[in-house]
Amino acid sequence: MGASLALALRGKVAHITGVARREETAREAVARGVVEVATTDFAAGVADADVIVLAAPVRTIITQLCTQQATFKPGAVITDLGSTKTEIVRAMDALPEHLCAVGSHPMCGKEVTGLDAADAGLYRGKRWILTRTARSDERSFGLVRQIAEAAGAVTLELDPARHDMLVAFASHLPYALAVSLVTATDMASSNDAAVWQVTASGFRDTSRVAASDVTMMLDILLTNTDAVANAIRDFQFALDQMTALLERKDEEGLRAYLAAAAQARKSHAST
Repeated sequence: MGASLALALRGKVAHITGVARREETAREAVARGVVEVATTDFAAGVADADVIVLAAPVRTIITQLCTQQATFKPGAVITDLGSTKTEIVRAMDALPEHLCAVGSHPMCGKEVTGLDAADAGLYRGKRWILTRTARSDERSFGLVRQIAEAAGAVTLELDPARHDMLVAFASHLPYALAVSLVTATDMASSNDAAVWQVTASGFRDTSRVAASDVTMMLDILLTNTDAVANAIRDFQFALDQMTALLERKDEEGLRAYLAAAAQARKSHAST
């Protein structure tokens, strides 16, 4: 996500410094022209930054906000690319008053990570959600909006709790369902391994996000547990309804159930 943003902003901002965990990644990022300078030293990387984008797993972002705030220069604008917002915004609210902070979440991504997955067009046309914090002012909020739009995204402002409830259905539930689908199929394969030989595009498309980075997804689920659990319960209710229709061999009821879902999907075909 961070490398993709750097590529999307190339030539649109004065300078981009990258902070990586490994020296090899830092060197490669510079060699590929993703950033002008890269380092593994967080404090050195952000010391002179006017805008700091925290692109890491959610709980790492929260830790950085709590432990690295002394490395941010006064007046710096801090934002993030985290997929949940309530706990991140709470950490941003606690930042010193000489710092500005805006929560943000681009609604896009890939199940693969690393520089090889970086894509300058990743954000183009995608929704980018912005959340105000106690450390947001019009200047900082407008600046983060400009960054999102410069990357090609379409911004939407939400409060953190509403954001987390909505993305529980829009993003986190699909991951949970994909994991459950793969798990159930793997269990079935213990009885007949040929199940993996007959999977086709429907299975591939539905299960794709199950291959997402586990650390990233674990952080997302553990910082949005109530909303995700509620979404899973709602899905379970819908699944129970379908199960009952199948058990009764209720053709008319099943047709109506499937048709309603098909119509709802067609009504939102751009998603």
